[in-house]
Amino acid sequence: MKLRGPRETAVSFGASKSLSGILTEPAGGVEGRPAVLLLNAGLLHRVGPNRLYVTLARRLAAAGLPVLRFDYSGLGESEPRRDEVPLEQSMIAEGVEAMDFLAASGVAERFVPMGLCAGAENAHRLARDDARVVGAVLIDGYAYRTRGYHLRELARHASSARSWRRLLARPLARLRDSGARRGSAGAPAERNPGGVDFVREFPPRETCLAELERILEREVELFFVFTGGGMAEFYNHPRQFIETFPTLRGHPRIRLAFMSLADHTFTLRSQREALVGAIDAWVETALRAGEVAEARSVVAP
Repeated sequence: MKLRGPRETAVSFGASKSLSGILTEPAGGVEGRPAVLLLNAGLLHRVGPNRLYVTLARRLAAAGLPVLRFDYSGLGESEPRRDEVPLEQSMIAEGVEAMDFLAASGVAERFVPMGLCAGAENAHRLARDDARVVGAVLIDGYAYRTRGYHLRELARHASSARSWRRLLARPLARLRDSGARRGSAGAPAERNPGGVDFVREFPPRETCLAELERILEREVELFFVFTGGGMAEFYNHPRQFIETFPTLRGHPRIRLAFMSLADHTFTLRSQREALVGAIDAWVETALRAGEVAEARSVVAP
């Protein structure tokens, strides 16, 4: 879709105007459309990895959606919090403040949080907790290994003795770390496949499913994107989401994409363009007034 020169404005909001962001709006102004919130990917500020959020904000504004990409407290130009609110709670509260700001400014009354990694997890939480959310894009968010995942991993490693040694070493590493690092409600925390000392903690699968069911009951449109390079430790097949949550198979408000060649931060421009194009297409189908997204999966290279 050709870019139509969106307007970009620096904004401050929140109870003490301590949160900072960039509001990107369609050049001609479009009333009644939901606004997109681009949520920080981990500790990266609001431009996103490899300026992904900048590109995405401008493309979505060209498609008629206002977009706010902002920084949580202590990131980018947003001031640190001066209270002792736990991080997860503060990020949810600040997402709500972003929606309140856009509603009070007359920009939008409905919202679509999007994010990568931690941003996907926070998009899930906002969709779970706030009835103003009508859609969400979750990129490399919660993922759970399945029987099919393990079988595919065994097949992949079968031809390489070196791979077998790495594969057999994983349980030992997990046992070594399990005492110190546990996920919420007992779900094991995981290192990323690159070996960096970064731990992602997922809620138990049953909790995630129950939350997704509640979100879907409100007719929220959901677009799940997983990368083959970035999520290989957790996710290795286009249908793994359905293996994980078989009761959601064929749900008309769920769309899936598996980008097998993309890494977690979309280093290659071609992969960033593929992602932005997929999200743009989802917006055109799932979020246009009076239209219902088709229940289908998209497999991107």
